[in-house]
Amino acid sequence: MLSQRLFSTVNRLAVRNFSSTKPALATFAVQDEAEFKEKVLGSANPVVVDFSAAWCGPCKLLTPRLDAAIAATEGAVDLAIVDIDDLADIALEHGVNAVPTVLGIKDGQIVDKFVGLIDEDKLGAFIARLQS
Repeated sequence: MLSQRLFSTVNRLAVRNFSSTKPALATFAVQDEAEFKEKVLGSANPVVVDFSAAWCGPCKLLTPRLDAAIAATEGAVDLAIVDIDDLADIALEHGVNAVPTVLGIKDGQIVDKFVGLIDEDKLGAFIARLQS
């Protein structure tokens, strides 16, 4: 009797609920040119594109700041991270000459851009311009 009650209690606690809705992208690493066209240029949401490299010190500082700022938009803006060493063609197509370079893309068009590190206030203003 005790084991049956214990089993039913554990069984109720162990139940998991799964959702079948499509998860929000928010932050993703671009793997190839087709994915860039689909998820960045074809996105309904504005997208901040972070062109960076693993060896880039300023990139390592900027990417977490971008990620936090994008998370604060609660899904209104996505962040695409493009490694210029893996996807040099995409970087060249978009005029990236230095890293980090960050583009603001809305409706498939570049609407804003900055190069290098910027402070939190300017980063917030950059993202706010994309949302308007």
